[in-house]
Amino acid sequence: MKLVDHAPETPVVSEFIFTFEGKQIFAKEGQSIGAALTANDVLVLRKTRNGAPRGLHCGMGACFDCVVTVDGRGSIRACLEKARAGIVVSSTSPAADQISPLVQMPTEALPRRNVDVLVIGAGPAGAVVACVLAEAGASVLVCDERGSTGGQYYKPLMVADAQEAIDRQFQEGLALSRRLTASGADIWTGATSWFASATEGIGIIYQGRAHVIEPRITVLATGASERPCPVPGWTLPGVMTTGGLQSLVRAQKIVPFGRVVIAGSGPLNLQLAVELLKLGHKPLAVLDEGPGPSFSTVSALVAMAAADPAATVTGIGYLARLRLAGVPILWNSRLTGIDGTGHVTGVSLDAAGEQKWLACDIVAQNAGFIPQTEIARQLGCALSYVDHHVGGLMVVTDENGLTSLPNIYAIGDGAEIAGARVAMARAEIAASSISRELGLKQGDDSTAARQRLTRAKSFQAALWTIFRQAHFDAACLNDTTILCRCEEVTAGAVRKVCRSASPTLATVKRLTRAGMGRCQGRFCAATLTRLVHAEGGPPPDISAFFAPRPPARPIPLGAIATEKPEWGGHRQTVPPARSPRIMGRRAPFGPLVADTVVIGAGVVGACVARELALAGESVIVVDRNEPNVQASGANAGSLHVQLLSFDFGKKAQAGGQPAAEVLRIAPAAISLWKEIELAAREDLEISTPGGLMVGETEAEMAFLRQKVELERSYGIDAHIIGANELRALEPHLANRFLGAAYCRDEGKINPLTATLAVVRMAQQAGARFESFAGVTGLQHDGKRWRVETEAGIITARRVVNCAGGWASRIAAMAAAPIPVSGAPLQMIVTEPGPKLIKHLIAHAGRHLSLKQADTGGLIIGGAWPASMDPETGASNVEMASIEGNAWVAAHVLPAAAAFNIVRVWAAMNIDIDGAPILGEMPGAPDFYNCVTSNGYS
Repeated sequence: MKLVDHAPETPVVSEFIFTFEGKQIFAKEGQSIGAALTANDVLVLRKTRNGAPRGLHCGMGACFDCVVTVDGRGSIRACLEKARAGIVVSSTSPAADQISPLVQMPTEALPRRNVDVLVIGAGPAGAVVACVLAEAGASVLVCDERGSTGGQYYKPLMVADAQEAIDRQFQEGLALSRRLTASGADIWTGATSWFASATEGIGIIYQGRAHVIEPRITVLATGASERPCPVPGWTLPGVMTTGGLQSLVRAQKIVPFGRVVIAGSGPLNLQLAVELLKLGHKPLAVLDEGPGPSFSTVSALVAMAAADPAATVTGIGYLARLRLAGVPILWNSRLTGIDGTGHVTGVSLDAAGEQKWLACDIVAQNAGFIPQTEIARQLGCALSYVDHHVGGLMVVTDENGLTSLPNIYAIGDGAEIAGARVAMARAEIAASSISRELGLKQGDDSTAARQRLTRAKSFQAALWTIFRQAHFDAACLNDTTILCRCEEVTAGAVRKVCRSASPTLATVKRLTRAGMGRCQGRFCAATLTRLVHAEGGPPPDISAFFAPRPPARPIPLGAIATEKPEWGGHRQTVPPARSPRIMGRRAPFGPLVADTVVIGAGVVGACVARELALAGESVIVVDRNEPNVQASGANAGSLHVQLLSFDFGKKAQAGGQPAAEVLRIAPAAISLWKEIELAAREDLEISTPGGLMVGETEAEMAFLRQKVELERSYGIDAHIIGANELRALEPHLANRFLGAAYCRDEGKINPLTATLAVVRMAQQAGARFESFAGVTGLQHDGKRWRVETEAGIITARRVVNCAGGWASRIAAMAAAPIPVSGAPLQMIVTEPGPKLIKHLIAHAGRHLSLKQADTGGLIIGGAWPASMDPETGASNVEMASIEGNAWVAAHVLPAAAAFNIVRVWAAMNIDIDGAPILGEMPGAPDFYNCVTSNGYS
């Protein structure tokens, strides 16, 4: 491919040079790295784990397809990072001995700041609400991830030496930016809002430092991302969103010289085509799924003209200019595939029922937008499902923009897709309401804004009559089509899981890793919910989507790593019996009869069911959710053999003796897992390279020596190693450690696949699993148990209680509570990086479980506490635990600070005295408890 913006042989004053993969790249002041590479005919920016080429795609930092390494700093988004003279850019991750810190770790508690109003997002809506409130006298902080204000709509001209006259849209954006600067609002650009909690504040990374903002009012103006258009080949370099290509053309003044096809639906595609023409580049074709203007849409055109004459004239002008230039606009047409290997060579399309093929080099896609609701979901704002095209979530607000939560407003396309004019009108209305709430004025002066809002909504309603889209038909997805760009999961892989395991998004995520990459499902969740439903799963709605997980965007672990006091024990909770979020998810079943009912479909329940089924028993397993959802599927997958630091000595329950008595079980359990892996004929990612518990003081080393002595008395192969041997085994650990306890039998397993493999084996042996069937009552008539569930009644001779954190509640239904509590705990996982550690790492005096997955991501645990929503039973992560857990990881493995965190999650674990509760329960014949705090080991 050739581009018209090639740099000359000798750079002029406004140009400079950097290197990419050893090649000199000429760049202009203001260009992003991605734009400069594109201008130098470099489209392939990196390769995926499977070797597939990737390049610029969304152009706004949402998809993470363009991540590169800059001066040893990995995972830099080329579309957002400004090019600078002399930088060294690479398409591969840095080597383990060349990794550079992304930020400087904090040396004290994170700074906290109080403001009247925090505005997240500086696009049209965010900028307007910030201007009005700051001008009224409120203290306002505006944060936006981009390097400048304006958002996607008012994206400013980035190239410093562009001299041509700017159009009306640029002028409006420039005027709004100047007003914002003059308003007195504090503006943080390049700021990532990653964590949101009504009690802990809003976590923001700005200029490499983490801050906690505690606002009186929070305004979410987070904007939208472009709706995905998955077709075969859509991950090829040269395939971009329309907004991504427009950022190059409009803001960076880089025009592709190759043949461009623009597809999808909506006026943005027409605008891009006209902007290409203005710069002397004629698009090959514009495809639109809508019916287009015709006699049947005259009334819509009249309504548009009445609501916004200027915008209507602009739109008609787009159509006229494209027609005059001979650019075909193919209405009722859509892409069906994109051809090429390392780059685009052509597209297949359905043009009003006629199949065609066009040779081309660049493809731009836009089928509309989806609100970015990550922060709203973290806060717990009410949402609703929009059943349009592929579908999506929107934030529920009142007429003033107030969400279901007090002091939280949502405006603009981040709340509901309606365009810039609607966004700005709603911003003024919200600002008026907030001003009254803060006591800055009396009365409502938003009458004019409400009138503009009415006109803008009328315009939008008429507009989308012309650009009308059909519902997305997931059943038509080709099996080879990649749905999850980050993890390269195909539609065929999703269908296989739905047909062989369970047609739910949770199961698909666990077995395929869909939604687990850097974008955290932003580009695949809506499509996946449609496909899962097409394969027999639940209909798309709010509960069908991935649970909200911080961070909202990947953030450097080192930015938030802050030392915290070590906690003194699990935070005991009593999880509610029923969860409103999962009730009503299935049809009831009629009365069932079995030899045994197993309550709980985690790893323990699955293994019990398999053994009983293999012994010829008829078994029904019931669970309040799906198999492997709580502790079993949400833990770190460690295969522990040696005692954890809090299971021995003064910190342990009952002095650690109960845990010590169970020591001999762990090696046998690991051997059994290897047998299960062979029997399942699946890769459960079991490895036993050994475990190290490091000590950094003489007191900790004395503690380790005593612990090892006890472990060896129970037959555990453990011994003490010194600092030199430790460094030989794990050279990337910090030099501060004096030695470690080494247990050669420890290792890891993939908890996302292991339990579900046992579930399938149990089913093959005859066991039946009933999901969303929480137990509501137990009765014994002297012969048999009557098990009442949310889905129906089961009669059985025997009941086995494998309910984990809910086990005490279940036991109380049968006879009496048992000494088990729920313990919500959290985990951290990072993006992939260079191989740094081989062993399972723990700390003698700190809570830590650290290992590196086969994918290269660090898995960080250590039983740091989470919280529980008493109404729903949902486990929620806490900022303080994330900070403390991250600090311990970086304290032990300094290079961890150079990784980005991609996901933090929490689940209901078990608090028990160290020993399992096994056997028939006194006073309850044929009722057995099988509860342990370390299910995999």
